[in-house]
Amino acid sequence: MCLADAAALRGFYEEQLSKGRAFVPDASGVAELEACELVLDCAGQTLSLSAEAVFVKAEGPDPGVGLQLAPLDAAAKAQLLAFVNAAADPPAPDAVKTVFDRVRGLSGVEQQRVAAHGTMQERIVLERTFGSNVWEALLSNSRLTVPEVARIARKGTLPRQLVEDIAAHASWVAAPEVQRALLSNPRSSAAVVSKILRALSRADLQLVPQQTAYPASVRAAAKRMLGG
Repeated sequence: MCLADAAALRGFYEEQLSKGRAFVPDASGVAELEACELVLDCAGQTLSLSAEAVFVKAEGPDPGVGLQLAPLDAAAKAQLLAFVNAAADPPAPDAVKTVFDRVRGLSGVEQQRVAAHGTMQERIVLERTFGSNVWEALLSNSRLTVPEVARIARKGTLPRQLVEDIAAHASWVAAPEVQRALLSNPRSSAAVVSKILRALSRADLQLVPQQTAYPASVRAAAKRMLGG
């Protein structure tokens, strides 16, 4: 979703995002109760938030998609607020270019070191630039936020061992957005899927068979767990 300027982003945040919801005008391609991502784009910066489509209006006046945002922990809330504030005072282009150029020029060993200990901006540039080469090191970074974990957990090319590592991290798998990411990842083993399904509330478990974003095997496992 593109916001025209910092004022538009601030208003959107105060009216909707801070309350855990969002309406995206003219959006399409998502079904009700389907897991998705809300991508905010403002002042040349982007931020992705995990969400679920709670209603879809395809016709008539004011079409669009209503989203319920995934619960945010303290770190994710701080990240969202920092994004909103940064739009009002964006970093100088030279500063952004410096981080990108510095990260792009890192050796393999330096990539791993920065991934394991770097700042959020460095981690984002690393993941976008080097992808699978830095996933394991990123997952070892103690400052990694839940949205970052969920973004990695959705990767269909994520090695099975890293999927298992994420599933073994109690605080990560307690987050709904990570749960949804693992359930939608075809690399998740039956054991990982079973673990996540058992962690869901009865109400959330009942929604899983309806989620077309999940593999058929996941939906079938949820049905079996529900006794249907």
